[in-house]
Amino acid sequence: MKAFIVLALCCSFFSIRAIPLAFEFLDCDDPDVFKAVDAALKKFNGDRKTGNQFALYRVMEAKKTAGPDPLFYVKYRILESNCTTEENKHWQHCQYKVSAEAKTGECTARVHMNDADKTTNVSQECKIFSDVSKIRLSEAPCLGCSHRISSDSPEVSEILKKAIQKFNKHSGEFALFKLVEIKEAKRQVLNGWEYKINYEIEETNCSKGQFQDLTPECRTTSRGRVAKCAAEAFQNLQAEILDVASDCKLPVEETVVPEICPGCPRIIPSDSPELKELLKLSIDKYNLESDDEFYYNIAEVLSATVQMVAGKKYQINFNVGKTNCSKSEFEKLNEDCVALFDSEPLSCNAEIHVIPWQNKIFPQVNCSEYYGVMLSARLPPGFVPFRSSLPLSEEEEDGESQSPSPEIWKDDGQEPEGKGLPEPPHPRCPGKSWKQLVGFLAPPSFPREFRDEDLLPSTAENIDPATENNQEDFDLTDALA
Repeated sequence: MKAFIVLALCCSFFSIRAIPLAFEFLDCDDPDVFKAVDAALKKFNGDRKTGNQFALYRVMEAKKTAGPDPLFYVKYRILESNCTTEENKHWQHCQYKVSAEAKTGECTARVHMNDADKTTNVSQECKIFSDVSKIRLSEAPCLGCSHRISSDSPEVSEILKKAIQKFNKHSGEFALFKLVEIKEAKRQVLNGWEYKINYEIEETNCSKGQFQDLTPECRTTSRGRVAKCAAEAFQNLQAEILDVASDCKLPVEETVVPEICPGCPRIIPSDSPELKELLKLSIDKYNLESDDEFYYNIAEVLSATVQMVAGKKYQINFNVGKTNCSKSEFEKLNEDCVALFDSEPLSCNAEIHVIPWQNKIFPQVNCSEYYGVMLSARLPPGFVPFRSSLPLSEEEEDGESQSPSPEIWKDDGQEPEGKGLPEPPHPRCPGKSWKQLVGFLAPPSFPREFRDEDLLPSTAENIDPATENNQEDFDLTDALA
């Protein structure tokens, strides 16, 4: 009888040990997964005696067992770094090695983490690959082709100086323009050097009547027009810049339909020079009459019209915003006053009557609080940001939403009949790259298992390693169609 009891206990013990532990899949970017991978990668680098350390590239798969001391199963990919093993440096402080000889690898690890004893046990297998690309692309330099050059070179500066001077001298614009940005600069050898430069110039506050050329006093304004330009020049063998030619295109102004009604209001462009003085006059009048402690400035011109009466009557709708300049510190609004982003804008309407032959201007400015379009709706159960701007359905308005009821389970914890559990969210894998690949012409390639479609000519030839990993899986039925 005793022998039978001992045999039964032994069978029960071994049957319990034979039950595998349950596990759950995790997101590859989960912080706990990263701790496990960090422990595994530090052990791998610590076991290496020579060569460079490896840094994490991406976690491909992750899962763990349930319980207080979980056992992690992780698969991750690594890239060779620029830190040697002798440096005893943490891999997180290393950069990826940018070289054609840089190695890649893939590891499968089991990491047991005991939080109580603060111990970690790692067992893993890593495969290192020195060169896995099927075809290595290379480019030969084209000596006679056009090549990009630095926009800070003295030749580029000299060419643009001459081109802008030529534009300011011969253009029909009233104001001077200055350089604001160089988009691209190229040059090509052609019995000397041929330059092609794309750049932008912007209208300044300096008029041609007052200034013959640009000076440090000439500055761009917020309403200045921007022209897109292209310049070409030739530099001979004596390093002389010759034949500077440029072509600038200004934005097309709104065309005004010929007046059918001479006394009717006529729409004028919001960026018209005609409005600049009128807007300045309007904002100065508002700041003078308002009781606010701070100055306001023009934020946006909405519409503007002019009507021929006994003189000219202007109707201007615009928004103004509070600036950081207080009236106690500054005598008037100036260009150094910056708008405050947290202040509520005001909606203004200005009516200005101009009598040219009497040299008189009568402005009237009214401003009120600006009310934007607001959408108010009751948030439904299970609210997420993407649903916040959607109108509610009739069922949701009546309280009959389709969101799950809190009373899904019975008192005994069993699932009600006819009702199923929602499917758990799928883990997000593979994870994100640990660091940005700077200097790589293409993402690192890793070997994959041989598949039947590799035998097809369409996929076995002309494989580009830069895009091979991004291609979708090929279905053999596509080749038989």
